[in-house]
Order: sequence, then structure tokens, then C-alpha cells
Amino acid sequence: MNVRKINFGVVGCGNVANNYYLPYIAKNHRLVAVCDVNPERAKRSAELWGADKFYNSPDELLSDKDVEAVIIVTSHDAHAPLALRAAEEGKHFIVQKPLALSIEEAENIVRKARKAGVKALAEPSEPLLSPMYREAKARLSDVGDVCFSIWHTGHAGPTWSEAFYDDSKGGGVIFDLAVYDVAGSLFLFGLPKTVRAVGSIKVKERLILTEEEATNAIRQDTYGKGVYYFHDLRPSVPIKVTAYDNVIGILEYNDGSLSSLHANYTTFIALQMPKAQIYGVEGVLTMGPGLKIFSKRGMETITVKEVKPYYHYSIDHLAECIENDEEPKPSLEWGLKVTRILLALDKSARTGRAVEI
Repeated sequence: MNVRKINFGVVGCGNVANNYYLPYIAKNHRLVAVCDVNPERAKRSAELWGADKFYNSPDELLSDKDVEAVIIVTSHDAHAPLALRAAEEGKHFIVQKPLALSIEEAENIVRKARKAGVKALAEPSEPLLSPMYREAKARLSDVGDVCFSIWHTGHAGPTWSEAFYDDSKGGGVIFDLAVYDVAGSLFLFGLPKTVRAVGSIKVKERLILTEEEATNAIRQDTYGKGVYYFHDLRPSVPIKVTAYDNVIGILEYNDGSLSSLHANYTTFIALQMPKAQIYGVEGVLTMGPGLKIFSKRGMETITVKEVKPYYHYSIDHLAECIENDEEPKPSLEWGLKVTRILLALDKSARTGRAVEI
């Protein structure tokens, strides 16, 4: 990567930060500061990845003059306020999904970031930066006119934070998991005209780790060895689930095609089928692993190598945009479109009614 090293700060030192953002920044850029409302978590993360400073107040990190760019990877309800503060401080930033929990918040982030002249990237960046998605879009014509697509993201659910299950904090699978399929379908097919969804709370009580257990796991022999998901710990704290853990959404497009999205925290393992299946009048395209196209010509397998996780693509892309004074492809406007669909899914699931975009 022929780009100068950017001075990063990271707000939120949870599982995603320690698995993906922090180690990559430490290796490829400069990790100036980390922040977490849990002081011990911030301290451990700083020591593990060699950050120069650690804070337990986001305002302190955001006002740090040594920090050029900030990654916001906190609970969902804090994304919008922190993105607004980053823009006010003139910091470039990456905000983890979802961008915001209301259209008003999302639009305000777009306005303030543009006014401040900062480079800002909205996750998930995968559809816009991933070779897999680019190749899939280039080969869509092979299946002819698209009739429908099937998408899914599911697993047994996080054990390290109650926020994922708390409706008041923007928890649930729509904002945490369905967002990936919303972003993928948006990239391939554009904005839908109408959204419908059904949601349920299938597992009404869960067990999670204590905050101390999740914090003490930030060590060299866990995250320092690679991706770590608390496989060696047994959750013991009971919590009530108030956010949807099981959702199916339907996106309807102007041409009559449909996308069905399946997201859940209820399956024992990730669903055992391709990540996405796209059915057209002349063939079928499946994504993951690799691409496969089924048509009258037979089956074609296309090998597409993903060099790195989307988090790493995002870091490198933001650095390039800062250096070259270019706008990120997963722009805030992109994040606003994703947010519109997510909020429509949530509203439809709550009301039982179709929602127009």
C-alpha cells in the first residue's frame, strides 16, 4: 500500500475492534489512541496493540490533535452522536454499521461531515470494495432478467454484550446482521420501492459473559493469536431479549423483482447455504464460497480471492481517500441509503405493514 501511515484513534474496544480494526491499524498504520467507557478495556487494548494513549472519554480522544482519523465501533445507539462529534472536531472517520438509528440522525451526519470537509466511510463497505461483489455485479447479465434473490446472515448470537439484545440501544438482527444483505442487495439492484418484514423474539432469555470476563479476555494469548470469539468461556449472566433475534424481510423493486433477507441469532451455526442466490430467467448465480453460475451452458465456477476482511479494506480505502483527497466509495450517502432500508424493515416488522422507501 503506497500511502503514508495515517494516525488512527479507535472508539470502542470490544470484540470487533480487537479482532479486526486494532491489529490491522497497529500493523499497517499508526495507532495513536483507543477509548472505551470501561477504563480497563481501553488500557488492555492499548497495551495489546501498542497504542500511544488510552482514554475512557470519547471527547478526549476526539479532541486529541494527534488523531487524524477515528473508527467508531461502539454499541449501535452511540454511532450517530460520535460520528457527529468526529465531524465537528474535523476528524476523518469510519462508522460501523448502522450509521444511525433514525433518518434525521443519518442526514445530520451527512450534512455535518460535508460541511467539515472530512472523509467519512459508512460500513459495511464490503459490497463496494470486495472483489467478490464486483465480479458478481459484472456477471449479473449471465442470468438474464432477475426474478428474485435470497440472502442470509445468521449465527447463534453474540455472548459478549447485552446491547445486541436491547431494543432501546438499537440491538437486534436487523441492524447487526440484515444490514450486510441490505447493503449487498442495494449494490446489485439499487433501492427497493417497498419493504416488508416479519420479526420475532425466538429465544427470550440469553446467557452472556460478565463484563469482567469479556474485558479480561483482551490478552496476547487470545486476540494476539488471531480472531477470537470467546470459545473457551461459558456465558453465565441471564438477560431478557427485547430486540428481534429472528427476521425475514422482503424487498420489492420497481421492475417486479424481489429480494428475501433472512437474519437471525438463533441458528446453531451459520446457515448452510450460499451467502446469496440470485435467480434470473436464464440462469442462477450463487455467492460464497466463490461464484457459481448455472445456465443452459452448464455450470461455471469463478474463483474470486478475498484478500482481507472488509474492515481492512475500509481502513486502507479511507487512508487512500485522505491521501489522494478523494471521496470514499462507501460514502455517508451510501450509508444513508442502507439506513433507509434498515429502518423500513424495522418499521414493517413492528407494524405489520409494508413501508415505501
